[in-house]
Amino acid sequence: MNITVRRRLNVAITVMVGATLVLAFAVYDASLYQEPFFTGWVLLAVMGFLALFNLRKKITVLPLGSASTWAQLHIYAGWLVILLFAEHIGWRLPDGVLEFTITVLFAIIVVSGIVGLMLSRILPPRLTRRGEEVIFERIPAFIAELRNEAEDLVLESAQETRSSTISDFYLRHLSGFFSGPRNHLHHLFASRRPEFRLMNDIDNLQRYLNSRENEYADRLRHLVNKKDDLDFYYALSLALKAWLLVHVPLTYSLLILVVLHLVVVYAFGGGMS
Repeated sequence: MNITVRRRLNVAITVMVGATLVLAFAVYDASLYQEPFFTGWVLLAVMGFLALFNLRKKITVLPLGSASTWAQLHIYAGWLVILLFAEHIGWRLPDGVLEFTITVLFAIIVVSGIVGLMLSRILPPRLTRRGEEVIFERIPAFIAELRNEAEDLVLESAQETRSSTISDFYLRHLSGFFSGPRNHLHHLFASRRPEFRLMNDIDNLQRYLNSRENEYADRLRHLVNKKDDLDFYYALSLALKAWLLVHVPLTYSLLILVVLHLVVVYAFGGGMS
């Protein structure tokens, strides 16, 4: 079964489950039972399952199914939980402070999840197309090595050529570039404009250099290319990690508020509707 057929099947199953739950809620409501209590427990169960995905990624020694299977279940259960939440609150914003806070928090989690899903589909193929991948945590150290190499090259150039042209150029155009990760948004949106601008600046510089100085300029150009590659990997890898810093902590915060909401509901006999 190819990926397109599998996705269509998963979507169809999700729609069928959603439709079945909506019908069950309607029947439950028509039976004069309090529907929010029923939908609330179903919603809590699905939320709990979604939260288990992060724990599954941390537990690799137990045979709990493949990570890819859990990821697919998480995605489609995530779409389903939006329907469940809307049914639970009656398709309107709740009035209570606690309930409204839960709704806002839920909306942020949903948006961050959708953004994360898009990033996880778009960015990894781009990372593999641009040469050998680099471990994210090691990128700052690699950048520091390139900076030291570039500075040594500039000093060597000044000593060997008896000219400060390349060192002056480095201070004006490249010192900040080599100081750390740069051009995050440009790399994220697949724009190589900053790199092309630096290449153009080096081209303009080389028009006024002698043959010996041009050798140093070519070596400096190579270091700029390597640094731009590291910036690319850093920007995309950071994006793949950053959305989780929103999604995961807020998910656990939401579960805490949901439990608090549950206590309030059963203590006072109210609901979100």
